[in-house]
Amino acid sequence: MQLAHNFVDAVGQIAEVNAHVPVCLFLARLPRDASAQAARAMKQNRRYVTVSWRTFLPIVAVLWPVEKALEFREWADATPHLPGTRGEPRSDDAMAGRWKMVTRQTVLACVPSIVEHPDCEPSTIGRRAQWGQDANRVAAFLAEDAAEYDWSAT
Repeated sequence: MQLAHNFVDAVGQIAEVNAHVPVCLFLARLPRDASAQAARAMKQNRRYVTVSWRTFLPIVAVLWPVEKALEFREWADATPHLPGTRGEPRSDDAMAGRWKMVTRQTVLACVPSIVEHPDCEPSTIGRRAQWGQDANRVAAFLAEDAAEYDWSAT
């Protein structure tokens, strides 16, 4: 994982503005609806997009308000696997997305991402590492310096 310059200051601002909502600090080209929103947001100089409650939640780097983290943990403890999987290993993105969908949570993603997910490790769902080859596993838009952006507007 790689962090944008001035990451700590940006996270403080993001947390202050979004005190009760989880915020993805990394967004790739998937989920497609959020990525399309992010492309528009970049053109319009907006800093946040909503991750649809119908899609998975990109969990690489999420800023969790304490109450939402506790809600998710309680839900995950009560939901040991995705429906229909018969106890197979859980995907963290899918499980968090299911929680978001079932409980109708609002989750945002910051635009651009302030965390990069180098595609250098195999995924937990069996995809091999391809560093830079799979655009779905690296940031769609990445800030080199997080201080260049105004994170105070929602």
